Order: sequence, then C-alpha cells, then structure tokens
Amino acid sequence: MANPESLLELAQDIADLHPGESHQPSLRRALSTAYYALFHLLIDEATSNWRQPELRAILGRVFDHGPMKQAADKKVAELNVYFQKAPSEGKERLLAYHLYLVAETFAQAQYHRNEADYNMARTWDRTEVLLHINGIAEAFKSWELVREEPSAQVFLVSMLTSKERRPSEKTPPKRRPSLTDGPKSQ
Repeated sequence: MANPESLLELAQDIADLHPGESHQPSLRRALSTAYYALFHLLIDEATSNWRQPELRAILGRVFDHGPMKQAADKKVAELNVYFQKAPSEGKERLLAYHLYLVAETFAQAQYHRNEADYNMARTWDRTEVLLHINGIAEAFKSWELVREEPSAQVFLVSMLTSKERRPSEKTPPKRRPSLTDGPKSQ
C-alpha cells in the first residue's frame, strides 16, 4: 500500500519545486498528491483492522472516492448537528472536533483534487495550495488523536459504501435456471 506520510511530504516537495512562481502543473500535482495522502491514510487505517495481512491490499481496492466523500459529508453533517447543541467541553467534544476536521478536510481535499485535475480554467496560487497541504497535515494529526476511538472506526467502515441498509423487502426468490431449461426461443 502507499505510504501516506511519504505522499504528504511529496506533495509539499512538489509545491516547492518552483518557489516564487505559480507553476500550474506542479501546484496541480501537489494538490492531487496531498489528497491521495489522506485517501490512503484512511484506507490504510481501515484495512489494518483486517486480521489477514495478505488480504489487506485487496480490501483496500474496495474503497472508492465517491462513497468515501459521501461518508465524509454525512459525518460532517452529523457533527454539525452535535456542535449546534453546544456540548460542554470535554473529551467527547474534543474527539468530535478532530473527527470533524478529518471528515471535512477529506471532502474539501477531494474537491480540490478534482478541480486541480480537471478544471484547467482555474489558476492556482502557491500560497493557497500550501494552505490546503497544511490543512491535510493537520487532518493527519487529528486522525492520530482519534484513530482508536469507536466513532473513528465506524467512520472508516462507513467509507466502504454509501448504501443505507433498508429493512429487507419481502419478495419471492427468483427461480434459478436448471440444466433442462434450454435456450428460450423467440
């Protein structure tokens, strides 16, 4: 699997390739690489819980950008509701803040990666790119603080798919074809 910390360092190095100028290819690549650092951090964290190490890479391939962003957006919305209730200071609120920072940063990083990779009309400023990379570095630090918490682990699992579980519908099972069913004639 990718080394997320190395990807984050690489993003910073790429952004610093042309100091004093807004070299668009480098800035775009830096944003994209920074997003992938956070993307792989979350996947690595989720797959490290899998008991069989030899299957972790296969499990990692199940994660997809769209469902991961949907899960991040959903977590941000849930935590916004929590914060609107003005919870008292303490460990729970602090953990919620750090998980919010990770989820919000992931959603924003994915947006910026898409903009950098596909919106050629947009011009990136080096300072703006460095701020985004620094934000992802802060998300790494926040993740380190919450990674063992049950709510953070649930967040990782939620990134596997965006499908909501519904009560099972009662539908008759479909009949399986048998060997005696030949091809249907028209």
